[in-house]
Amino acid sequence: MNFRKKIILPVVISSLLLTPASVFGQNHTVIAGESLFTISRAYNVTITNIKTLNSMNNDTIYPGQVLKISEEYYDYTVKSGDSLWLIAQRFGISVNTIKSINAMTGDTINVGQKLKLGSEAGCTVKSGDSLWLIANRYGISVLDIVNANSLTSDVLNVGQPLLIPKTSTQTQTQIQPLPVSKQLLPLATKTYTVQSGDSVSTVAAKFGLKSADIIKYNYLAPDEWLNQGQIISIDGYAPRNYTVTPGESQNPERKGKIVDWFLEGQHLINRGDVFVITDVSTGLSFNVKMIGGYNHIDIETVTSVDTATMLKVFGENWKWEPRAVVIFKDGMNIAASLSGMPHSFDAISNNNMNGHCDLYLLNSKPHGSDVSISYVQQHYQKIQEAGK
Repeated sequence: MNFRKKIILPVVISSLLLTPASVFGQNHTVIAGESLFTISRAYNVTITNIKTLNSMNNDTIYPGQVLKISEEYYDYTVKSGDSLWLIAQRFGISVNTIKSINAMTGDTINVGQKLKLGSEAGCTVKSGDSLWLIANRYGISVLDIVNANSLTSDVLNVGQPLLIPKTSTQTQTQIQPLPVSKQLLPLATKTYTVQSGDSVSTVAAKFGLKSADIIKYNYLAPDEWLNQGQIISIDGYAPRNYTVTPGESQNPERKGKIVDWFLEGQHLINRGDVFVITDVSTGLSFNVKMIGGYNHIDIETVTSVDTATMLKVFGENWKWEPRAVVIFKDGMNIAASLSGMPHSFDAISNNNMNGHCDLYLLNSKPHGSDVSISYVQQHYQKIQEAGK
């Protein structure tokens, strides 16, 4: 199993936020001796505004209390066909509110114009969030969020602001644009094979690029690791398939879509992700975590209960012979093949599994050259069994 050298790029993260910029509200922590009057003078706001923002019925405050001083706004870029009424309807606010926030005296807006929308129009990405999880939280589709924020990547960053439409465009009758992910992007004509010791920043420097470019072109997370032998795109986007869409399935199934690991799967399943595996033959399901791997997925069960279920799937004996399984992650069912022999590096303690197991998608490869061709072919056959 290969491991990628982790890089931390704090200066890159802000440049990767492909969503509209957000103007975050200002808070104040009350200290002894303060009053609403002195606080309002310090921030040049009215007492009424402070009380309204904090839903206060009187002027009483206390040391340590956190007061919201200014509202939180989310920027929206006006698109062709927009009107103030349509924008207000889409995000569940009033036309007058938009006009008031933006100090507008008329209803005229222009394509490309930035409008500030109130805090009720958006949310902030939290640890563990994905587009699918956020869409389900608000009862809308992933495409709704993609279109509202003009996203060109499904990578989210903690603290990233997102506009949240109040109604789903999927219920509307007008023709909808293709998902951004399926629109044509400029493909790379130049690639580079990662060498030992390489990182995103060193590769970028070799070609006179910004780290953000390498990350963007290869659909990487800001702290993504590179793997020796990995082929990355330099002057454009890496080829990518879109066979599955987050949120298209509600529950784990015993048949999944066949997904190419290098062209799609590696962008959907990343190191540290926890997901469900369902055995095609028995229907038994258990939770696993991707602990590493580049040519294929290295997984471990999450708990001892998951290990017991997986062991049952393999007939109560660990074995190399793979089984047809389906991965369920972010509302996607993906055909896969799982070997049942724990080996090598172990990352999760107290799960009664000593080592990790191999999980293959279409065209996955072994990590080493000493793996038999027949073993890889067995995986490919099981993937076909799990596919629909």
